[in-house]
Amino acid sequence: MKRHPHRVPCSCFHRFWKEDFQFLQSCLSEKSGKDEALIRLLEDPESLLAILEQEQVFQKIVEIPFPLSISPELYFFVLVRKSLKEAGISDVEVADYVAATLARHATASFGGISPQRPNLDFTYHVDFVEAMEGLGAYERFFLHVECGNQFLVLTGLFPKFLEHRCDRRGAPDLGYYESVARSAFLTAGAHPLADEFELGVLLPQLAGCLAGTRHALNEMADRYLFLES
Repeated sequence: MKRHPHRVPCSCFHRFWKEDFQFLQSCLSEKSGKDEALIRLLEDPESLLAILEQEQVFQKIVEIPFPLSISPELYFFVLVRKSLKEAGISDVEVADYVAATLARHATASFGGISPQRPNLDFTYHVDFVEAMEGLGAYERFFLHVECGNQFLVLTGLFPKFLEHRCDRRGAPDLGYYESVARSAFLTAGAHPLADEFELGVLLPQLAGCLAGTRHALNEMADRYLFLES
């Protein structure tokens, strides 16, 4: 596999912190010290997923007073997985990709775990169109992924921001940006690099359930993230 200077945030699972596993142990075990059986379960991917889907883990996540004590990947995976499953989107790879995208956005833009305002870079589709000029096919792949991710975050977490801009400035509405994200994911998913990053199946799948994903993220943001408008 070639090495590329770009990073595509595909998954949360390999980015959990040591503190995340300690947090999960504290959620599921009343014992102090190490629970060897539980540690073995956390080391098994299927068992780890089952643990992350436990209701007591979700409740601890939403009640945690200092979210920075766990990784953004753990925080968003648990919230996104539950929210998407409740919306009928059960594919774990979709939830993992969406959670990784939100985690990257939160940490890259704000240095925290819960974004407080939209990232104002590339909030218009024309910005991406202009950035495409002069790029080679490989560079276009990463920009299509970034375009889809950017509008996934904006339409999912900040719909009121886009609606306000539509009302005040005559900018496109939510449906337009959702369609832009869908088109970007489909274009990126058809690129040869998509298979190299194991996204050839996932991106079209995400495009196909984007409306439901966006509505689930809207609900999640309203109930748990308390973002500024």
